[in-house]
Amino acid sequence: MSRRNLPAATVALLLCVGLVGCGIPGETEVRVDGKGPESGQDSGGGSTQRLPQRLDSEVPEQVAANYLTAAAGGETDEIYQRVNSYIPEGSGKLKLKVGGEPAINLVRLIGRPQVKGDPARSGSWLVTMQVQQVGVLRMNGTIGEPELTERTYVFRIGPAPVVDGAAPPTGGMWVIDPPPVLLMSTGALDAYYSPRTIYFWNAGRTVLVPDVRYLPLSVPRESQATELLGWLIGGPAPWLSPAAVPLPEGTSRIGNAPTSGGRLEVNLSVPASEVTNDVDLDRLFTQLAWSLLPPNPQGMGGDDGELELKIQSQRRKVAAVDGYRRVNPPYPLTGTATRFCVSEGAVHQLRDGDEAIEPVPIVPEQNRDVHSAALTRDGNQVGAALVTPDGERWRLRVASGAEPLQTFALSDPYPSMERPIWLKGVDPRAPIGLVVADGNLHRFDSNARLVRIALPGVTGRVTGVGAALDGHRIAVVAGGAVYVAALSTDGGTVTVGRARRLDTSLTTVTAVDWSGESRLALAGAQSDRRSVIENISADGVLETGLVDDTRGDVLHLAAYPDNPLSRTQLGVMYETNGAASAADRLIGRDQVVPNPGPTPSVSASSKPSAPFFRY
Repeated sequence: MSRRNLPAATVALLLCVGLVGCGIPGETEVRVDGKGPESGQDSGGGSTQRLPQRLDSEVPEQVAANYLTAAAGGETDEIYQRVNSYIPEGSGKLKLKVGGEPAINLVRLIGRPQVKGDPARSGSWLVTMQVQQVGVLRMNGTIGEPELTERTYVFRIGPAPVVDGAAPPTGGMWVIDPPPVLLMSTGALDAYYSPRTIYFWNAGRTVLVPDVRYLPLSVPRESQATELLGWLIGGPAPWLSPAAVPLPEGTSRIGNAPTSGGRLEVNLSVPASEVTNDVDLDRLFTQLAWSLLPPNPQGMGGDDGELELKIQSQRRKVAAVDGYRRVNPPYPLTGTATRFCVSEGAVHQLRDGDEAIEPVPIVPEQNRDVHSAALTRDGNQVGAALVTPDGERWRLRVASGAEPLQTFALSDPYPSMERPIWLKGVDPRAPIGLVVADGNLHRFDSNARLVRIALPGVTGRVTGVGAALDGHRIAVVAGGAVYVAALSTDGGTVTVGRARRLDTSLTTVTAVDWSGESRLALAGAQSDRRSVIENISADGVLETGLVDDTRGDVLHLAAYPDNPLSRTQLGVMYETNGAASAADRLIGRDQVVPNPGPTPSVSASSKPSAPFFRY
């Protein structure tokens, strides 16, 4: 979700796909004014962000574009008032059902809107828009699955019609007979909202699970923490079950969460049985410290201010947020990622420049016949999972413990097997991994025992899997589509919640991995059959381009997930046509670090493949 660092009034929002700076060709030239700050960063004053208004333009394409921003931000009455300000009397003004809240339907526009003169009404135009329904934005900042199925919308832009003989309002162009639902483009979400992450503990209270919400830039800075705190008390997004648990039942906010003299003050009413010792208090404080203040622009901690937590109006804990978050990460972070690949049937480190040499933690006699692999490290514990051939079938060899790993367990054979991955955030003494075998997702342990995992909501043959750094959210590719789901690993048993399919601009998805805390790297084909790699938000709404042309189908994709404590330039690595690439260039054999042994050199015929990160 990269953004250009330009003033709001000068940044263009491309209407046709609802993206900013995506690098995808074929967009309309229609633009709307307004642009937000860097993703996940503070919007500053917030209230100065101005939405386009109906009278800002009389160009029909521009009026249509501006209309798709009208639902952005504000209270319920304000949203409907702004949307209806584009619609004249007698032309289908929208009405909110009693007791309901706005369901803002997010659409990604496909291609240029078709605009032509309306033969039935002089001075009016018919606007036809092809769209992709991508989700529903709720007032708590969550984005749910799409509720609509319409792919085409047709309405008119023109002067207000005569109603019951009364003189129509004058001035500007109107949206006549619009769709009877609230619509907003994904570009408007990108321009007028700031993605903010709140965190919820997993069931074992060992890992914080990220939950991305969208905060309107119109919310003043002094009110943002109060808004986020309300969302936190409201509980995690539904799709995160069973991975995340809400705050203790009965938790409520006492007053607002003001900032005074650089200190954010939070006053909560919490059941006495839920905060009985320092451990309980620290967990609650950690959750608030990560949820209520954004990371700084470098992504290395947070605001320089302090957080003060009161319970029942009694001060319980105060700490500088930046320093506290550095020593209390939301999930295990084990330093810089190291790049590896498979070359000549063995796992090798990749090195380009001054990267430190880290020996492959496998004895040479076991580092052989490898097709794809995964390595993990947690303190002095390491793990290796190696996919190896067995005739026309495939087995998984697994080992864990202190390095170098010497004794490997062997799985049953399977007709097909994709690259394995290790889950982070689990007990390093009992590591758990995931692997796709014979079109189904399986868990494995250090004994190489594969157990099939049910994937509710997923249809089609599974061909790939990636896991977030917290170890409680996965993305899978199945039937050419991508899904996200939450999982629990309590007691060593992996339970996956109902998966959500993401609607993307790709016609076919071939590979996936997590490239950020709540962002996916996605490989696949576009409508012009060009194979590309894109970044997409984990809710499927925001997209940006990564690699414009991979020159072949990507069946193996690896990324290092950026996170609140680490921003890297590692990008993505992938394999096409049996050759490994990083970004848009091939990985040469000169980057392959020779392993010790009788023949440590890398032969001239070696071809790096199956690249991956260990972190």
